[in-house]
Amino acid sequence: MSARPRVGRGSTISWSSVCRIPTVPDSGITTIGEFGKYLRHPAICDRPEPLPSIGRYRFVSVRYFLATIMLLAVSCSQTSPPAARQSASPIAVASSRPTPSTYPIPQAASYGLLLSGGNLDMITPTGQIGASTPVAAPSVQSCASGLGALLQTSVSATADKVFFRDGDTKIRYLTPAGQTGEATTVPGSSTAISFFSVSPDDRRIAVLVEDFSAATTIGLRLYVEDLNGGGHHANIYKTTTPKGPSATTLWPMGWHQGQLVLAKILACSNDPATVTPSEWHLADASNGSRVATIKGSCVLSNWPSAAGVACVDQGKFQATVYEWNGKLMATTPTPPPNSLNAWQSGLSPSGQRIFFATEGTICQPPCPVYHTDINSSFMQGGATFATQYDATPACLWIDETHLLGPDTVLTLSQVNGLSSVAATRLHVTGQCAGRYPGGL
Repeated sequence: MSARPRVGRGSTISWSSVCRIPTVPDSGITTIGEFGKYLRHPAICDRPEPLPSIGRYRFVSVRYFLATIMLLAVSCSQTSPPAARQSASPIAVASSRPTPSTYPIPQAASYGLLLSGGNLDMITPTGQIGASTPVAAPSVQSCASGLGALLQTSVSATADKVFFRDGDTKIRYLTPAGQTGEATTVPGSSTAISFFSVSPDDRRIAVLVEDFSAATTIGLRLYVEDLNGGGHHANIYKTTTPKGPSATTLWPMGWHQGQLVLAKILACSNDPATVTPSEWHLADASNGSRVATIKGSCVLSNWPSAAGVACVDQGKFQATVYEWNGKLMATTPTPPPNSLNAWQSGLSPSGQRIFFATEGTICQPPCPVYHTDINSSFMQGGATFATQYDATPACLWIDETHLLGPDTVLTLSQVNGLSSVAATRLHVTGQCAGRYPGGL
């Protein structure tokens, strides 16, 4: 039988193959009454009330359940204990998605954000799923005939909320405590889609609208307005671009000291996993004028940091690191050459650490080709890397010592000056969508 979801104090419920009696190792349950309470938990039963059946018998009350379970326990007392579960990987496995109505949601100071199976999940540094909410997909999926639209994740974290586009037009929010609500609306339809970023103080929203209704062009419009009520509306940029594989757009990716951080990126692609920004822009949020541009003949970071972004030169095996004003902050070597050298990179929130990761799909161990390498001393000229080979590559930092991947959290440890990386496998797989709290 397959393992049941983790619940309560981190235990895992398994089922005896002989008597169908639940066994709860290391759960802290000490009485039959507590056990009956856990059996009624939706996260364990994995189904709503009424209680599940055992064979042909269905639990109709807790009293009946207690009498039945004690009778079965006596009849099976001579059977051998269930075999221990075997792990398919040495990587730790985190707990599954919680049920907020029945026990507390895991809390943390920082979270990685993941879009998974129609949900927005807040992932703690320990790999637990905190607050979570359903997210509806937009109508727009195609750029032109036979060419897919490249869609931003459309999740924006601030100091106290995580905002997300729900469907075509609704901008809603999720808090770490699990509260949800509606914030505003944006343009959207079967031929138009909006990407957005909310300022860290929840006061302003920047929206980029892509209009695919014309036969041969994509219309782009960038505006900024008050999040609450839509006041102080300002259209700050407008253009058109020809439909096709070379069309580019702008994604609002954050706010840095009151100015907009924009990623210039392809608007259309059938291979979105290989697309990275061609430029990063810092723009005046009041009129759209360019303040700084970061670009080069290199692979730019997919996700920005408050400290800036990096750009990997695959030929020279080195990375240049830039502040948001466009100033060169540092040059540092990448890890040694290997079979996959399409490096992705990212700066930690403080800018004191940098990771490099091979680009690839979800990694099912063993997977020695994919790896994440972390340099904790590049600002001091260090070139020593802590490497994780056995997990899907990281895509962004959660905090200074934890990174998020599509199905993994990586934890960086340092003992006696030596660094190591451990992986925790998530119970969900999805698309990285940023970090909380937001702000650049």
